[in-house]
Amino acid sequence: MVTSDRRAGGFTLIELMIAIAIMALLLLAAAPFTQSWVDGTRQVRARSNLLEAVGQARALAMRNPQALTAAEAAQGAAAVVYDSATHTLCVVPRNADGTAWNMCGTGHWRGQIANPGDLSLESGADDAAETFVCAAYDTRGILVASSFGGSACIAPSAGSAATVFIKVGSQEAMDVALL
Repeated sequence: MVTSDRRAGGFTLIELMIAIAIMALLLLAAAPFTQSWVDGTRQVRARSNLLEAVGQARALAMRNPQALTAAEAAQGAAAVVYDSATHTLCVVPRNADGTAWNMCGTGHWRGQIANPGDLSLESGADDAAETFVCAAYDTRGILVASSFGGSACIAPSAGSAATVFIKVGSQEAMDVALL
């Protein structure tokens, strides 16, 4: 009679449970780093969208498609507008009569900030920060003081560029100069 001491190949149940436990511990250790990476990526994307919107607004203002006079353009020929309810950035021109702004639905450029979560765009110093509403540019592409929908747009500061701070989750606020 021939007996075989040969064992069937594979993992035992205990080996499999140990491997799963080790993988779960590694996953738990990596989770905070993953959230930080996702927040950082969202913050950089929001910054890119804001910079693109500023470039589009300045270009539109310098083209002056409404043929605004210098006096009318002094209040801005085009603006970047941020709708915090829908997390949408848009570029809008001033109406041809120079008295009011077109609304975001009729804008020339729109940028959606995907999965906004706890994203905030603020202007001003930390102690007096306000939600960013808009930034207006004249026909030379220079930031000017203006208002949009009853809210004041960010105004140029004496000796320094107007800045918007973008904050997502636990990330440190990232500043964007609006030129």
